[in-house]
Amino acid sequence: MKKLLCFLTISILLISGCTKQANADNLMPLSFGAISSIDVLPIVIAEEKGYFEEEGLALNLELFTSANDRDAAFISGELEGMICDMIAINLYQNSDVDVKITSVTNGDFQLIGRKDEALTDLNDIVGRKVAISDNTSIEYALDKMVEHAGLSIDAPEKVIVPALPVRLEMLRNDQVDVAVLPEPFASLALQDGYKLLGSAHELGYYTSVTAFTQEVLEGKQKEVESFFSAYNKAVDYLNNHPVQDYEEIIFDVVGYPEEMKGSIHAPIFEKHALPTESDIANVIDWVKEKGLVDHDLQPAELLANFDF
Repeated sequence: MKKLLCFLTISILLISGCTKQANADNLMPLSFGAISSIDVLPIVIAEEKGYFEEEGLALNLELFTSANDRDAAFISGELEGMICDMIAINLYQNSDVDVKITSVTNGDFQLIGRKDEALTDLNDIVGRKVAISDNTSIEYALDKMVEHAGLSIDAPEKVIVPALPVRLEMLRNDQVDVAVLPEPFASLALQDGYKLLGSAHELGYYTSVTAFTQEVLEGKQKEVESFFSAYNKAVDYLNNHPVQDYEEIIFDVVGYPEEMKGSIHAPIFEKHALPTESDIANVIDWVKEKGLVDHDLQPAELLANFDF
């Protein structure tokens, strides 16, 4: 009887090991790219904690310091998926590059005002100089925040400053009244006493997304499903652990300065979810009004056509 039980135990272990190996062997690797920012954190955590390995997926993750470098890698075929924004998806589709939105992420843009008693909320930016990058999700976020306040999108004076460090310095030197900033630049300004006037996320505007080519969605559906399964595990980890447990990773990935250790706050991360067609339609209307596209794009054309 003991020999039989031993045999059965060994057999079960062997079968289990073979099943895991078969699952790993059946899944092809995925290549994915993103700019080093807070919204890539679930993917980095999934890699650090072995969640992709648990899913039998080999993910080749590449982090970039600029959108231009990421886009160059994507266009050259080095990347099968990426974190970008809905503006970029429109531009790709307009150029007949078939890339589809697969999920929203936690990328946020915050409206930061200088130390001025007359600046207290969005309504106070009328006639004020606001530093942005034009024809980007940053300008889109500003326009939507301004519209939400019941103002004309021409109410602020837009000052085009593409480089984020320069945008922050111009705010600090009172060369502009307000700047639209992502992390870590927003937190750096707030730590120095500048004012939070608005946030795209607080108003329900999510423009940052994950995306994969249609070729990958058709040919590697199981791999993409495994990607998001690992992603969701990482979101659970992030939302159920204090930021101190993964603070070092945030500093490595996002680039906060050392003096901010112990004072940063992580957002509540969202699990995999597609944006609504109305959200996408709003972005399509905006890029059309800006003259950035000439194709008659529809929301369904930009969305992945199956659930994960």
